[in-house]
Amino acid sequence: MTQASAFPSRRESASKRLNEVISKYYPTLERMAAGKGSGHSLPLPSTPARFGAALQGLQRGLTGERLLAGASYFSSPEYRGAYLLYYWPVSFVQVSLALEEIRLRGAMPRLRSVLDLGAGPGPASFAALELGAERVTLMDTSEEALKAARWLMESLPGAEAGLSAIRRDFEEDDSLEGGPYDLIVACHSVNELWKGRADAMGRRRALLENAIARLSEGGILLVIEPSALVTCRPALALRDFLLENAGRRGLSCVAPCPGSFPCPIAAAGEGRGCHSTWPWQPSGPVAALAKAAGLDRDSAKATWFALRKGPAAPAQPDPPPPLPGELAGRIISEPMLNKAGRVRYIVCTASGLATLSAKAADPLARASGFLSLGRGDLIEARGLEKRSEGNGFGLMPGTTVGLSLKAPEA
Repeated sequence: MTQASAFPSRRESASKRLNEVISKYYPTLERMAAGKGSGHSLPLPSTPARFGAALQGLQRGLTGERLLAGASYFSSPEYRGAYLLYYWPVSFVQVSLALEEIRLRGAMPRLRSVLDLGAGPGPASFAALELGAERVTLMDTSEEALKAARWLMESLPGAEAGLSAIRRDFEEDDSLEGGPYDLIVACHSVNELWKGRADAMGRRRALLENAIARLSEGGILLVIEPSALVTCRPALALRDFLLENAGRRGLSCVAPCPGSFPCPIAAAGEGRGCHSTWPWQPSGPVAALAKAAGLDRDSAKATWFALRKGPAAPAQPDPPPPLPGELAGRIISEPMLNKAGRVRYIVCTASGLATLSAKAADPLARASGFLSLGRGDLIEARGLEKRSEGNGFGLMPGTTVGLSLKAPEA
């Protein structure tokens, strides 16, 4: 049975809802991008005309060789403006949808206290506040970014007491304070720490272990990274490291993976990654700015994982192998159509990667709901045909395809 969502079921309605929330913050983001304080009310220059080239430069600097990743680009007025007007809304959408999926999984605690690591100007914190968080603490090395978050909070009457900011350069001092926290989030920040250093992975692991130690029981560690392979695969390696001896450590993976087992992507080859793709149509100045920078934006993508802290438990035996003709897991691909007219999905399962396919023209494919599946959906299928290729399955008469959870859409 599909779990109900607080988001509207129609994609365009969900995009409208998130865009309306973003529009609440956007006037302040525009004032800050123009170098004005939170109370400034004078006419502002055209956003696309002024910041399109800066956004293009920032986007190129954060991808490819990633020369700007980990750099203090927020100290540049043009890059700061491009981030506030474009990447702040994008990150806000990514975190909002990840939190929505955690909520749909029934794993979201009451958010009394939230810690935002490498917070920048706080898109993750404000996504948590929109979900009802009572207090957020932002930690970042950039005073300019933290000031922007404070000004955003000042734009929300009566909410000032819910935000505190701590300037911290984690590469010099990775200690944390406060807590226990019900949610600790690191959005596009872990991959930028200790970049290029031989001990980067070990330092990142230590930081996240420090974070887990400050979670409340039932609290969530949420790590969101860019979907590119260069950031995706290290993020999944961090996930697996943190889940080693998960029961003894009191950790479980609650989203988006179908379980706490080792990620099968690592064994699938260096060219393989895993990410969520949430269809999202930005509106107004965000869409205009993307167009001015030559960026296609019809979705939000991210590699992410959410770990929940609970009491330590004895080691559990490996789950039994699935029964013949059964498949349960998470779809991690778009539907792929081959030359023979067969639609295929890649599915992440406890026993590794599998494929599920059917003829596009087969009435059973439509009647079973197979053709309406999408990336991120959790499924349970029975009565499948075992196909010749690897761990492949196909639909046949009598097959049932159940949707355990429909991935959120923007």
